[in-house]
Amino acid sequence: MKRIGLAMLLSLAFLWPAPIGAAGQTNGWEQLDDISDEALQLAKNGRFAEAKEVLRYFSKRFFALGAKERLKSADELRAVTVTHEQAVKAMMAPISAEDKVAAITQFRLVVDAIHSTYQPLWTEMEPAVMEAFAAVEKAAQQGEQKAYAAALRQLLDRYTLIEPSVKIDVPPDIATKVDDDLEALQAAAFWQRGEDEQREQLADARQDLEALFAGVKKDEADPSLIWVMISTGGVIVLTLTYVGWRKYKGEKEEKRARQPED
Repeated sequence: MKRIGLAMLLSLAFLWPAPIGAAGQTNGWEQLDDISDEALQLAKNGRFAEAKEVLRYFSKRFFALGAKERLKSADELRAVTVTHEQAVKAMMAPISAEDKVAAITQFRLVVDAIHSTYQPLWTEMEPAVMEAFAAVEKAAQQGEQKAYAAALRQLLDRYTLIEPSVKIDVPPDIATKVDDDLEALQAAAFWQRGEDEQREQLADARQDLEALFAGVKKDEADPSLIWVMISTGGVIVLTLTYVGWRKYKGEKEEKRARQPED
């Protein structure tokens, strides 16, 4: 039954029209985005064999659509290639279901980061990342090294999930600062510092992490979204102008009608 369902899914996917021209380029990435999301949903439902087949289909469509030539940089190509390969291997690897889903989620976020020009999905991980960082801060303040190590491990796991996407969307200098911060927090030298130095290190790390997410959220909106807003806004303005003009005209006529009586 599962095989029949997968066959139907792939058959429908093959029926999608190939993109043509500038508009087709957008549709092509939308197809790839949808395919990666389908793979993730299958993995979340424990259907890892089917998720693997959809991931393989993604690879075929990626080359068929000429997506490689439309990538902005070698970093984007490396990110999508590496995370895709890792996700495919993870589907059949003897690892936990949680790790399988994490691998395919990482890939899904990369595809979205390439496709999206505003508010990519990985930025939704901000609360989870900052929650883990707060636990690191608390453990450090209390001097609990075991709790600190556990909290730091959780922070690194969550950041690793979004790191390939971060490298796509965030300026290198900002991403490098976060890498340096996390490396410093893992170093044994962290516990050899005084409390003031530890607090300063943590404060710098928090500031850099917040800048990481804030920088993307302040990015320019999608041009197509701006056009929709302008078009919709234009209709609203025209409607309000017309209503105002009708009201003004009605009041003027009413005033003129009352003049002989005065």
